[in-house]
Amino acid sequence: MSEERLGKLYTADEIIKEFKDGQTIMLGGGSYHGNPNRLIDLVLESGVRHLTTISIDAGIYMHDVGKWIHEGIVDKMITSHIGKSPDALKAYNEGRLEVDFCPAGTIIERMRAGGMGIPAFFVKPGMYTGLEKGKEIRTFGGEEYMLETALTADISLVRCRAADPLGNLSYHGTSENSNPIAALNPGLTIVEPDLILEIDEIGMSRIKTPGVFVDRILCD
Repeated sequence: MSEERLGKLYTADEIIKEFKDGQTIMLGGGSYHGNPNRLIDLVLESGVRHLTTISIDAGIYMHDVGKWIHEGIVDKMITSHIGKSPDALKAYNEGRLEVDFCPAGTIIERMRAGGMGIPAFFVKPGMYTGLEKGKEIRTFGGEEYMLETALTADISLVRCRAADPLGNLSYHGTSENSNPIAALNPGLTIVEPDLILEIDEIGMSRIKTPGVFVDRILCD
């Protein structure tokens, strides 16, 4: 890294080099809020293919992760639903897209577990729906639960309201959603901020993600 670099600020040209064929990419945001749209575009510009994605949903036609589905660069999705993406539905029904369905809350907890070093945990949601097939089942308090494994990725893409050069992040409103959880990913965490502020300008009480979790901040 250049000695002149200010903290963790990277240009688009530098960040685009991080994307490779076959990577697993975790995305913060969902339901049209908090999506890292500029970073999503950079992935497309990089020309990579055969991605596995982890996200709350499959986006919508030609928006957020839906752009990747439309361009056919995703081989597998781990997500809660694909119903708002006609491209995802078509690719899934034609066998071109593998989808590992999982309740939204469970996806969030699997992402958090991956960031916290927890390999697996038992959950109730999804039992008796078919999602339990092939998974370990155990009984607690007379109720059956299925084992879910943690989720990690090569790269996570995060959107925040404000970042400082050290990687401290704050969020705003519903755009916060899954972004702080995606930022915990032990792989490379790349952030798209709405604003870049000076160090100490965010304010300690508003920092949701400490800079230790962040590796790259898009600065242009």
